[in-house]
Amino acid sequence: MRPFEIKFDFPVASSDLKISLKATAEFHHSEPYFAVHNFYLADSTKNNGYPSVLPDQEIKRIRRNDGWVWVHKDSGKESELSVAIGKGIESIVARDELDTL
Repeated sequence: MRPFEIKFDFPVASSDLKISLKATAEFHHSEPYFAVHNFYLADSTKNNGYPSVLPDQEIKRIRRNDGWVWVHKDSGKESELSVAIGKGIESIVARDELDTL
């Protein structure tokens, strides 16, 4: 699977505000997870000289309580960010394909 662009809405803590972001997701096969990097505002152009608005993230999809959740690879914990990024990945990668990863 080649790197691909995702778009997602990231909720700002303790508010109703959401920021639309885009990033590059790349699947790693050794231990199935996605490395996500180059976070930019959805209406901006990549590589416009500004640094990524978020640090690189590594997330994975795991089965929990008879369902699937998106968690951070290092901690195994779910967050608003991991869920938002996961939804962005799910909007690009078919669920049946995700189920086989």
